[in-house]
Amino acid sequence: MQQRTRLIQLIHVGKRELQLDDDTYRALLKRETGNDSCKAMRLDELDKVLSAMERQGFKRKKSTNPKQTKKRLSPKTQGKPDVISKIRALWITMAKEGIIRDGSETALDTYVRRMTKKQSGKGVDHVAWCSDEEAIRIIETLKQWRLREQR
Repeated sequence: MQQRTRLIQLIHVGKRELQLDDDTYRALLKRETGNDSCKAMRLDELDKVLSAMERQGFKRKKSTNPKQTKKRLSPKTQGKPDVISKIRALWITMAKEGIIRDGSETALDTYVRRMTKKQSGKGVDHVAWCSDEEAIRIIETLKQWRLREQR
């Protein structure tokens, strides 16, 4: 899902950089894929359009935004891995698979708070503060969510 969104964003940046008007842009899409909208395209078709734009002179640029540098999604595990580390690993994996939009520690804490509030009436504010029982319930809900999305 994220890759598709990123490709569509790049295509629109290419449209702006190449200064294509709407009719020319739609003609390019139609010529390359048979569709006149990115919304109806598959990943391989989006790649095809992007390649055509690159042949016309569009160049992808690396982001100069310092906030977009690669950063850890969660803190490093201290000592041997435990259930909390497994929750973080599963959360990050699901984010990389596109199941979860935000793979950050803050988003995980929000999910944990919501799930523990449903279970015990009081929410736990941080994943590291979960009891073993709460952590196991959270890991099971994440596994079930992942299975539903993979079907």
